Amino acid sequence: MKRAVVTVGLGFGDEGKGATVDYLCRTLPADLVIRYSGGSQAGHNVQLPDGRRHTFAQFGAGTLAGVPTYLGEAMILQPAALLREAEHLQTLNIPDPFALLTVHPGCLVSTFLHQAVNQLKELSRGEGRHGSCGHGIGETRHYWLRYGADAIFAADLRDRVVLRRKLELLRQRLFLDLQAVIASVPRDALREYDLLDLTADALAEPLLEAGERLHLRAEIPACDTAVFEGAQGVLLDEWLGFHPHTTWSTVTPHHALEMVQQVGAEQLCVLGLTRAYATRHGAGPLPTFDAALTAHVGDQGNPWNPWQGTIRAGWLDLMLLRYAVAACGPIDGLAVSCLDHLQGITPRAGMVYEGCKRLPLPVGPNLQQQEQLGQMLQSARPVYREVREEALLGLLEEMAPVVLQARGPTHRDRQGLALPFRKRVRAG
Repeated sequence: MKRAVVTVGLGFGDEGKGATVDYLCRTLPADLVIRYSGGSQAGHNVQLPDGRRHTFAQFGAGTLAGVPTYLGEAMILQPAALLREAEHLQTLNIPDPFALLTVHPGCLVSTFLHQAVNQLKELSRGEGRHGSCGHGIGETRHYWLRYGADAIFAADLRDRVVLRRKLELLRQRLFLDLQAVIASVPRDALREYDLLDLTADALAEPLLEAGERLHLRAEIPACDTAVFEGAQGVLLDEWLGFHPHTTWSTVTPHHALEMVQQVGAEQLCVLGLTRAYATRHGAGPLPTFDAALTAHVGDQGNPWNPWQGTIRAGWLDLMLLRYAVAACGPIDGLAVSCLDHLQGITPRAGMVYEGCKRLPLPVGPNLQQQEQLGQMLQSARPVYREVREEALLGLLEEMAPVVLQARGPTHRDRQGLALPFRKRVRAG
């Protein structure tokens, strides 16, 4: 690997990762997309100039540009969803999507059981929901942290005996975990899952079907230029986000930079992604939320869903952006999307909060501190300044050069400068 571009969302997700990766694959050009975090809860939209559209969840967002994908070890695989995604890609003239996909054998696997328990726990919280996507990502990670090698990995999808044994252990353990919340789950909702009728054999069949189609490989495939595709956003990070409204994975560039170091890339560019305004899909603080702006911008790619509700929009929040940039470490450039959404209105930017001019990064893993910070954000009162597009971009330039601007959904609607690569010393 000679060059590596690491994309990372600087918000709560929905920063334009899919369209940005598609653009980078076409213009660099790139010969590999590496997914380095997250799982099937990702919703990375790519629209082609002819109107074809796909929401990427596990395949890399360079697929429609013909660029293959590698799922790194920190990815969480959801095999049933992967099969459905491949079927849709076939309707978009990708005849064999799995021929463009390679998977690390150590990827954790999320199953229907993880998903069901995740959803039931979220339902048990009533009005105090955490904002889960309902894909079982947190349950999958939690189970692995507790039980280690008993967790299901991509390599297990090729071995019926091992898979069935692990599924039976999983079933019994998750049922015991449910006892703590089962009384708080509405009975009508509980009936929809039919958990007591599930068997390990029935659970294994769709997993084994997917396993037959996977190309497993521990080493990153050879390439000249790789685009690392992040998931969600730094403000949802398990340690740097605002507990408990966070994900169960590290979504900073951490895992991507580990892989860049392993292969000894000669040049590196870390590209931070943001919209021209703030968004949040799911529960949790959004200090600059504005109902009128939410109605104005709309969002075809993020429809209402029963777990997160409707996406919310707010004005650009410079306090949260500075926090996210600091959390990522050095950012070489910024990509700003959805500038066209602000046409017809005068944009505003939240400069600081009343009584607060800087959000502190945690010193060490401290979820109590992050929860307190989140509670502060719930009641924060932003101080706004009206800013037209040029001034808005100028405020962002104070953090890092704006090297990519988007005023529409396709790669043709993006305007970019040369990426500011930094040199790296090859490993070994």
